[in-house]
Amino acid sequence: MSNWDEDFIRLVDNFVAETKDPKILDEISQLDRESRLLGISFYDMYCVVLQDVTGHQHLVAEFKTYTSLKKS
Repeated sequence: MSNWDEDFIRLVDNFVAETKDPKILDEISQLDRESRLLGISFYDMYCVVLQDVTGHQHLVAEFKTYTSLKKS
């Protein structure tokens, strides 16, 4: 696993752990269920969502805001 992968996983984990928005938590739960049904990792599913935001605009916007705050 590359450093980028490890950093991404850590960032997603922190975002999931720190978010309090019920809508975001519902979307995360939905992604988790979908990833298990497809037989892929949650992080792979999350990458797909970040590339194709259809149906997950709010989640992607919040994650981008979170990452920009963490980089500051």
